[in-house]
Amino acid sequence: MITVEQRVQIPEDRTLRITLPPQAPVGEAEVLVVIHPSVPLGPPTGKTLWDYYGVLADSPNFREDPVEIQRRLRDEWNDRLPA
Repeated sequence: MITVEQRVQIPEDRTLRITLPPQAPVGEAEVLVVIHPSVPLGPPTGKTLWDYYGVLADSPNFREDPVEIQRRLRDEWNDRLPA
């Protein structure tokens, strides 16, 4: 396996040309492209995890016993599995 790291500018048509090093084999190969933006994707919200604490407390979906919710979800998936 060869790892190639290049900094590129992604154009509007979102096409890239990547030059591989000489040790890359000629022929069929699997290529994995991981895009890691150099700049943040959006403005920071300024919120922390604690800002979301208790938000679902009044949700109608979570009013019953958590164990019963888990059992119902498990049983629903078990019913969908092939016999």
